[in-house]
Amino acid sequence: MKNPFEFTKELLRYTRGELSKEEEKGIEQVLSEVEGMNTLVGELKDKNRIEHEMHVIARFDTERALGKVKNRKQVKRRGILPWIAAASVVVIAGVSAWILLSQEPDVHNLPVAEKFEPGKAVVTLEMASGLKYRLDTLSSVVRNNRVNVAFDNNDRVLKIKEQDSLADGATKEIGYNTINVPYGGTYTVELCDGTKVYLNSGTTLEFPSRFDGKVRSVILKGEAYFDVARNVSKPFVVEVDEMKVKVLGTSFNVKSYVDEPGVYTTLVEGSVAILRDGQPEKKIKPGEQAYYNKGVGTLSIAEVDVNEFTSWKDGLFYFKDIALEEILRIVSRWYDLEVFYMNQGAKSVIYSGKLPMYSSVEDVLRKFEISGDVRFELKGRTLTVFDK
Repeated sequence: MKNPFEFTKELLRYTRGELSKEEEKGIEQVLSEVEGMNTLVGELKDKNRIEHEMHVIARFDTERALGKVKNRKQVKRRGILPWIAAASVVVIAGVSAWILLSQEPDVHNLPVAEKFEPGKAVVTLEMASGLKYRLDTLSSVVRNNRVNVAFDNNDRVLKIKEQDSLADGATKEIGYNTINVPYGGTYTVELCDGTKVYLNSGTTLEFPSRFDGKVRSVILKGEAYFDVARNVSKPFVVEVDEMKVKVLGTSFNVKSYVDEPGVYTTLVEGSVAILRDGQPEKKIKPGEQAYYNKGVGTLSIAEVDVNEFTSWKDGLFYFKDIALEEILRIVSRWYDLEVFYMNQGAKSVIYSGKLPMYSSVEDVLRKFEISGDVRFELKGRTLTVFDK
């Protein structure tokens, strides 16, 4: 069976005349064989409809809506919420394609997926010089004599150690080193100042070999827990999306994935300040979380259970009154899955609990199926969710 979402992308290109003659023939063969496909193509050609849907999506504040759900005294576990109706045109078309292409009605049992070991993804390091290393096979110490530091990789921890002071006349290194942690992995970096950075699945961290300027600056994409070495004279700055997080010495978590609506900065201890261009500095206290909405550009601060946002560092999924859609967004990054919903109501089912991250994906999914509110079909890397 064709992957419905990949097929939908081809359909979109077909409606825009972007396919080769051979590709067009393949699409037209499916259109002629599968009843209802021509109707779907007609919907994809409706530019006004697509523009309207995308406009709704762009303005929608998912996190705010989810907060309203969680604050209700009684949540209907299986109700279809109005805000869930705002779905991507590609997602709608993909689900339609799934229905039209599917020829396998028996979806009651959860099949075993191909073997995938969480936490074993290949992490890579690209030096500022352009040299690249696989950290799962790098066992030797790599020296950067230009700035007198050594990269020591051992037991899934990369330590950058300062060898001695810069020699007179030495040239300052230009560019950052980059460590990339793909889906299904974690890694720890100990920077040259002693700061420890725990990197979650699907994360990229850019950092200098040593901090020679007035600030210690790194660039983050994804999620990381920072345990910053205190240095009053040289603040530590995390650049993430359209903002910066500045600290002197503290422990905090920052999450900003491409598929997340905002940037979450959760403070465990110490003090951090949120910096944005043209906006006053905002400070948060331990036990608080700053949430920056990337679509709207607003910043809000609220008290949270910090364990919910930092337990991943200790190998645990911690969900506290969280909608299944948000839970599976987290789980899919860890197990490298594509998630499709056959029923919109499944997205709003609320769960709480703790699960070990290093369990098999089948074990994790069965925990949710026990509730009786949802069921899953897992084929390879594709997870389909059904509302019971």
